[in-house]
Amino acid sequence: MNVLDRLAACVALPSPTPPGRVAEVAAWVEAWATGFGASVTRQHIADGADNVLAALRFGDGPRLVFNSHLDVVDPSAQTWATPPYEPVVRDGRMIGRGTCDAKGSLVAMLAAMERLAASPSGLSGEVLLTAVMGEEAGGLGSAHLVAQGLRADAAVVGEPTGLAVARAHKGTYMKRLRFAGRAAHSASPWLGRNAVADAAAFVAATEEETVRLAAYPHEALGPATMTVTVLAGGTLQNTVPEEATLIVDRRLVPGETHDACDAQLAALLSALGVDRPGLEVATPEVVVATVPSETAASSPVVAAALAAVAAAGRPAVRATGFNAGCDMSKLVGAGIPTVICGPGSLAEAHRPDESVPLDEVTDAVGIYEGVARRLLSPGA
Repeated sequence: MNVLDRLAACVALPSPTPPGRVAEVAAWVEAWATGFGASVTRQHIADGADNVLAALRFGDGPRLVFNSHLDVVDPSAQTWATPPYEPVVRDGRMIGRGTCDAKGSLVAMLAAMERLAASPSGLSGEVLLTAVMGEEAGGLGSAHLVAQGLRADAAVVGEPTGLAVARAHKGTYMKRLRFAGRAAHSASPWLGRNAVADAAAFVAATEEETVRLAAYPHEALGPATMTVTVLAGGTLQNTVPEEATLIVDRRLVPGETHDACDAQLAALLSALGVDRPGLEVATPEVVVATVPSETAASSPVVAAALAAVAAAGRPAVRATGFNAGCDMSKLVGAGIPTVICGPGSLAEAHRPDESVPLDEVTDAVGIYEGVARRLLSPGA
């Protein structure tokens, strides 16, 4: 089977988060990796949710980690033109859930390792594929890897970058806020307190904050942002709403911390309380929290990745940034210099009719192989 056939087979194995069960695709990865001679182990994390670790060892030398995830975003609430787990090829693209996020990367990494196993001459060290569960739930699988003591000299995370090399990514700070109002008949709104109006004032304040943040862009990622992504409130069309709930999504650039975001949120709510006396907001609840990450532009893994991308005939002038969060944060937190590179566009991720260009998947195989040969070949 060629890499595109492999991708179609992988996409056909449902592994949505929630619920996060990835047993079928994990077994599929294990079978393929065992077939080309990799040493495979499983890390059990939850029912039906293992990490799969596949290692190729070429004697003494550095360890390179390939990291991508087994799970995909649940498509059940979306409207697709074709069934999400029945991949279709059209106009040079494969359509299906996970094609770009991130089974395209996962399959290309396995295909690259198969090439390395078939032609190991000149290699010294180890390539370790970490195919993890729970990335779409905040990086549970990679967090477990790191907690178990994962060490490496370099890593490549497979996420959709259009085969650009990213050396930094944003962190995530999502919190749920509950605004308390007082119900009343909507014909006499002055007898109540409109919780939706309080929440709407907060939404406006976050938009002003995003404008302020835009003045301080990161060189690879652009500015931090603050956006309300979910808003719910009210019960009846003729009743002043007594509660409103929202989720605010704050994206961090390297150098920012969750503590600083806590202070920023507290300041926004305090200022809102001055403008709207009597404002009541429950203690914000954490929804998702990931840290921003960055690898130095001078790191060998950055140079190796840029060279491999250029050798594949694709533009590779300098490393860029990845605006979403991903498992790079876990690896960098463990002291592993990491880049992100993979087929597909972030604009395709999580949406109905997700797709990936076929040529990017095939080129990704050579890029991942090229990174390994540059880092594991003495004197290269």
